[in-house]
Amino acid sequence: MTRLYEDDADLYDIAFDWDISAEADWLVERLQATTVLEPGCGGGRMLEALADRGCQVVGIDRSPRMVELSRRRLGTRGEVFEADMTHFELARTFDGAVCPINTLLHLNPGEHWMARHLERRARYLVQVGLVEAGQEPFAGSHWEASRGETSLKVDWVDEELDVVQGVSRQRSRIEVLTGPRAGEVVEEVHEMTAWTPATWAEAIEASPFDLVATYDGGTKGEWPRVDATATGGLLWHELALVANY
Repeated sequence: MTRLYEDDADLYDIAFDWDISAEADWLVERLQATTVLEPGCGGGRMLEALADRGCQVVGIDRSPRMVELSRRRLGTRGEVFEADMTHFELARTFDGAVCPINTLLHLNPGEHWMARHLERRARYLVQVGLVEAGQEPFAGSHWEASRGETSLKVDWVDEELDVVQGVSRQRSRIEVLTGPRAGEVVEEVHEMTAWTPATWAEAIEASPFDLVATYDGGTKGEWPRVDATATGGLLWHELALVANY
């Protein structure tokens, strides 16, 4: 676990705290669920948005600091547990689940423990970017974020991409512009899985899930359906549990 998800979880929470209200509306419509699980829930902003829309929400995260942030954000409107999404047991099932902002890129193929926690035919909406064979590293994302007196400049770049080995090395850099930590810079390298449409399809084929549809999350406010062979960094994949685990 990197410093950004633990010691500097507060900065991560600010950096990724953009408006997700339209996206949450779309997810609720796709899920058609009353109980929703989010693995790798981070600071809980998606859990909060889904709870605001009437869902009974539960989240897990392996970072104690992220769990603390989520619990503070949700209050009594949901539950959050400290657990590793590659191996956890909640002794209950859900009729829907979500996993946004490429959280699954932190895992290797097969390292997921979701099927045993979902009801048959439950929808699982996962955001997983897919790359093409021979693709060069992405130019990256650059933005600013603020909360209260703290403002940040954020750079997140894919500095090395090995599609053959299925590895993407991404560098995050957060510069604190104002606030109590002004002048600090938090910079780290994250080794992630690089999925192609082919390797992603193979992983789904080997799982208890079927792919129902793929959507382009990069088209703000629309999320149009696209072909399963599409590539891009903001793809949503609608999965359905079709086999007993």
